[in-house]
Amino acid sequence: MGTRDNLVTTGAGMRNTVVMSVLVVGLLACADAPPRPPPPGFCPERPAAEVPGRPGQVPLRVRSPERLDAWRARVGLARTSSSEVPERLEAWRAQTGLSSVAPSAQAGVDLAGRSWWATPCLVGTPGLEVATPRVAVTESGRAMAVWAENDGLNEALWASEYTPTTGWSPARKVDLFRELPDDELRVRQPQVVADGEGRVLLMWLQSEGSTATQLWSTRHVPGEGWSKADRVLAHPLGDATHLELARDAAGGFTVIWTQFDGDTFSENVWTTRGSPSTGWESARRIDTPAPGFSLEPRVSVSSDGHVVVGWDRFDEFEGIPGVWFSRWTPSEGWSAAERMSPPGVDGFYAEPVAGPGGTALALWSGLGAVEVELWARRFVPGSGWSTPERLEEVLGSSGAAQATPERDGRTLVVWPRARDGVTRLSSRPFDFTRGFHPREDVAQPPKGLIAMDPRVVTVSPWESLAVWTQEVEGGRRIAASRYVLGRGWGPATWLDTEPSARTGSARVAVGAQGGAVATWLHGGEVPGVGLSVFQ
Repeated sequence: MGTRDNLVTTGAGMRNTVVMSVLVVGLLACADAPPRPPPPGFCPERPAAEVPGRPGQVPLRVRSPERLDAWRARVGLARTSSSEVPERLEAWRAQTGLSSVAPSAQAGVDLAGRSWWATPCLVGTPGLEVATPRVAVTESGRAMAVWAENDGLNEALWASEYTPTTGWSPARKVDLFRELPDDELRVRQPQVVADGEGRVLLMWLQSEGSTATQLWSTRHVPGEGWSKADRVLAHPLGDATHLELARDAAGGFTVIWTQFDGDTFSENVWTTRGSPSTGWESARRIDTPAPGFSLEPRVSVSSDGHVVVGWDRFDEFEGIPGVWFSRWTPSEGWSAAERMSPPGVDGFYAEPVAGPGGTALALWSGLGAVEVELWARRFVPGSGWSTPERLEEVLGSSGAAQATPERDGRTLVVWPRARDGVTRLSSRPFDFTRGFHPREDVAQPPKGLIAMDPRVVTVSPWESLAVWTQEVEGGRRIAASRYVLGRGWGPATWLDTEPSARTGSARVAVGAQGGAVATWLHGGEVPGVGLSVFQ
């Protein structure tokens, strides 16, 4: 699992709960009202408790040179086992937050008069550790939540389906194909995306014993369930380390991953496009041929099907990281990778935004002389990339930006901004024709101290929704706020019910009818998976 999204525990007594919330977002600002309980039968019964075969999750084996490990430790990107998080990483998260998954664009919907609240349902296997919750919402408002569980011997994928009329289904284990059933099974980084026909594509990384980590997928069809798990690539080319998945409006999927290539001893960005129905194109490498290690690529798809990928790459010659981007257009395919951060300056947390007509926006964090800075460059076909533009000029560290997918030629950029011991969220709307609008700050929730790890999605052409982790006295909580174009941010409100030191890693997805599902890891005393419905 990548360090941006690990679910971790510090001992056998600390368990983590995945909490998922269905949100119905309204035009009126959300008030800080108490959660109301879900209707009878909305929360499924939980399975019997299990005792892990051995405490702790299986550490991720990473092949990287000492210089790369030293840099990762310096900027808080050190890859760790899933049973611990270093203090330097926690401090970095508190300053700048971490990256996100790319949500999909949504159609227009009338949201007048709606509101949102939740009370968590508790599901999953009590006693086991959970990780990397993901969720997708179909156009009809159904949702599929997926997460990983570890019984101390093997890892497994679990799923629960949300139906608006009946609630969440009992959590069930996804059937995985085993070639070596006696060896240790590891699954991680599930990615789940809904298509336009109510189906859900689930993709993940899987390995058994000492075999190479490969890409696997299965598709869920309403009324039929999950298909047989199958490899994405008939002939895997290396050991996959990080996975991203996105869908365009025409129904095609773009798969992006990094893999360790033994012939070059480098970690490189690869891609394929296609679908389970039509098949997948031959995989190809899209990053620079210079020796180095590419980290945690991000993918963005525009409303008209253009694709932009951004990633961090540690350069073996320079000894520092830089951010790289590559564009895909229907007429020309993939462009050559281009470096956006200046030579000699640390660049990281690449965030791509694909725009209409092949335009693009590249966002990244740069390590300045005193603080972390947030930068952007724009791409226009025929003109190329603009000069770097700093998005925040006031004192304090700003970085780890998240952006909504392009919708009607616009996107909303949100980032954590640390100053004088307080970290809050800031934002700037961006128009692919007119450029950036002035900064607008997100209101802090009651007694909020440090905002981190934001996620933001587009709900309608004029509205966006952000969820994030908020440090408070006694631990962390999950907060949310809604943005209305021309009116700014509404009051922040809590999505969970109590603080915990291990709460975090919020995610959010939105359906075409305005229903949104938020998911996060909740580290309360009750182990397992939690679900909360907002409506």
